[in-house]
This record gives sequence, C-alpha cells and structure tokens, in this order.
Amino acid sequence: MAQEDEILDPEVGKRIAEVREERGLTQRQLADKAGLSVAFLSEIENGKRNLSSRKLLRIADELNVSTDYLLRGEHTTIEEQPIAIPPELHRAAKAQGWSYPEAAALLEAQRLIVARRGPDGEDAGKPYTQHDWVKLYRKVFE
Repeated sequence: MAQEDEILDPEVGKRIAEVREERGLTQRQLADKAGLSVAFLSEIENGKRNLSSRKLLRIADELNVSTDYLLRGEHTTIEEQPIAIPPELHRAAKAQGWSYPEAAALLEAQRLIVARRGPDGEDAGKPYTQHDWVKLYRKVFE
C-alpha cells in the first residue's frame, strides 16, 4: 500500500525525464544533485516506482521547475510586482551611473542585510539618503 505522500502518476516520471533532457543532464547528474540513486531515478522516469513529495521537490529544485509542472504538466506563472525604487536610491543610482539591476539588487540587499539597522548602525526607520545608498553600495558591491 502506498504512503499518503507518494505520487503514483507515471506521467510525472515522463515529465522529469523530458525536463532533465532539455537541461542536458544525464540521469546520473540529476540523481547526484537531488541525492537519489540512478536506479531509483530511472525507475521513476519509467513509471515503475512511486515518488514521495519530498523527493519530487528535490528533483523540481534541481531542474528549476515547479512541482505543479511535474505533477500536472501546467506551467504556473507568478506575477512579479514592479519594484518601487525609493527616490533617494534613484538619485544615487543616476549620479553614480548604476544600472537598474544594480539599484534593484542594492534595494534587496538593504532589505535583507540592513533589516533593523542603517549603514552606520542607526535605526532603520530613518529614510536612506543618497549618501547612505552610496555607502551601502560600496559595502555590498566593492
């Protein structure tokens, strides 16, 4: 009897094989990356073996596809929200010649690295000035 988290659909294995081949990976390469045996992966791809949800997630991560695609054959799209660049970051980026991806990466770095503190250790509640953004850019990218 199959466990509750096992996937029984042989189409899942076919989709795994299809994506693996599109990515130019051998069974051994994917198995190694996902922490599986080659024999196990081969049996999954050939519809001869059940697959747990955890192993499916590891395979999906290594193939850089959604589990929805592997399970249903449907591509899911996530609508990306536009990034709102704060005015002072925009001015600093323009003055320093930073590209949009650099400014967006800097904004994300500020959110991740400086979640509670500013570039000089002060409270993060204070809005960043152009000077603060330049200092953070140097700390992160130089």
